[in-house]
Amino acid sequence: MSPAAALTALWFAAAPAPGGVEPPVRPDWGVAVLEAGESPDARQEQLAVRDCLALVGVPFVATRRVEEAIRRPLVLIAGILTNQEFTAAQRELLYAYVERGGVVLAAEVQGNTFFPLFGVTAAVTSRTNFRVTFASSSDPILRYVNRPEERTISLGDSTLYTETVWSTEYAVGPGTGVLAQYENGTAALTVNAYGRGMAYALGLGFKETSLVPQLARSFEAARHWINWFEPSGDVFRMLPRALYEATVHPFLLVHTVPEGRQTGLCLSHDIDARESFRSALAFARMEAALGVRSTFFVTTKYFSDSTDIGYYTADRVAWIRELKGLGAEIGSHSVSHSLTFQNFPVGSPAVTARDYDPSHPTIFGEVRVSKELLDRDLHQQTVGFRSGYLRFPSELLDVLQATDYLFDSSVSSQWVLTNFPFFGFRRRTLGSEHSTIVEVPVTLDDSRGELETRNFLTAETQDQALHTWLDVIQANAENNALSCLLIHPTDTTYKLETERRLIEAVRGKDVWIGTVGALARFWRERALVRPQLRRNSHGRPVIVLSNLRRAAIPRGQTLIVEAQPNAPLPQVLDAAGREIHVRGRVAGHAIVLELP
Repeated sequence: MSPAAALTALWFAAAPAPGGVEPPVRPDWGVAVLEAGESPDARQEQLAVRDCLALVGVPFVATRRVEEAIRRPLVLIAGILTNQEFTAAQRELLYAYVERGGVVLAAEVQGNTFFPLFGVTAAVTSRTNFRVTFASSSDPILRYVNRPEERTISLGDSTLYTETVWSTEYAVGPGTGVLAQYENGTAALTVNAYGRGMAYALGLGFKETSLVPQLARSFEAARHWINWFEPSGDVFRMLPRALYEATVHPFLLVHTVPEGRQTGLCLSHDIDARESFRSALAFARMEAALGVRSTFFVTTKYFSDSTDIGYYTADRVAWIRELKGLGAEIGSHSVSHSLTFQNFPVGSPAVTARDYDPSHPTIFGEVRVSKELLDRDLHQQTVGFRSGYLRFPSELLDVLQATDYLFDSSVSSQWVLTNFPFFGFRRRTLGSEHSTIVEVPVTLDDSRGELETRNFLTAETQDQALHTWLDVIQANAENNALSCLLIHPTDTTYKLETERRLIEAVRGKDVWIGTVGALARFWRERALVRPQLRRNSHGRPVIVLSNLRRAAIPRGQTLIVEAQPNAPLPQVLDAAGREIHVRGRVAGHAIVLELP
């Protein structure tokens, strides 16, 4: 049994230890995010920690009170840990908490008054670390770091930049474990047994590893543009999840995949060429025959220019109506499908198709006018957008939100360093507020990106492409992450056949398959589920959906609860204390609870 696993046995003993000694810390469930500091940097780090836990489904309580935080078996300290963040009395409380069996994870430990707790002897800040390599260790925090792409992750491209994100390099004392190192050999993640507890020090803030990449400002850290498992951001999200599962018993998670499946696959197509309109029907028919649906993002180019004719015509609109009749979801792919979309001015929010001048394009024009045309011609409310070439203006999500869209899919997973959907920010700058738009990154693509002249999927590369896609889907499944496939429906032979083979290969496995919009709606509703785990008077675990009444519980949501020997199924209550009858099924060492 690992040291951390041994510690967890101390936490939830129902009776006093031998000799009548009470358990060392009150057995409140879950994770405390102890917020340290008031500076803008500290506030952004605190936001990043909360976002990371919410994204992977870990319930938490955020507090600035040390006394409140140490009531829980796991404490994440959010903010740069300097000597000024806590009083001497508060530091003593943290030391005593770990000594009695508590577990602490802190990023960027820089105050020397905390060095003995974390087993470090020095901390130096740097902006020249471009890689982190994790050790082959059985420590529970590394449970999900099991693939080569996860064991060495990227912080930036050293061929393009001389500096990247801020990091802290640790020197360690005797007995301190080094779980990750930078390329210069200094420690990036350490673990120290202090008394009966454990203290982990991470040299990188969650702001740098998750918040900044979500703004698509990751110093070109992605090692490939597309069609590759890029976990450089997700590794840092999975570290606290792994530590939570090893420390809190029973653990509880809000699941990240619809229908309680292990992973999910979104199917999507971009209609941005004249031949794609008719060819798209073959893809929709194939998908319907296999019992799945996809999203078609349609370019409404109604004018001719140097790139192509105006192909959004009445006859092609008729084919799009057929697509919709087959059950396909129709989203916008802009008006112009421009390679320079990211440089467009914002423009007027009042623009309409009648007065829009594509020779003087704007972001509002591309977003609002394409929606207006699709709404008119398909009698729908268009709520999904994907830009041409996945170009991403800084104001895009702000414009989409102002134009009543619900989701966007204009980034690659590799560019934002995550394989999970997420709520983006209204503008691509630190300090911007969250958007209501769900961003669904593209993971798999039949092309290689706009800078490549060769396609990834060709008649000759079908088997290789299929193998790569299946491997990425499996890698994401191991983290309960998701994959989004983009195929341009320009060919109805090898492209159609490869997608069919992919669907048939994963359909019999524990994989949800659906549209981009279905995943985005699931993600929006998932944000409403905020469970709390308690015990009733008989010691039975009780899950309380404290912010939801029974009638308002979103459909298709699932909770994951650790399976415990001879333990009854947890009771689930709504905000009014009424029992919710759930269906439970065993999945490995956990129970999947399907909310009605």
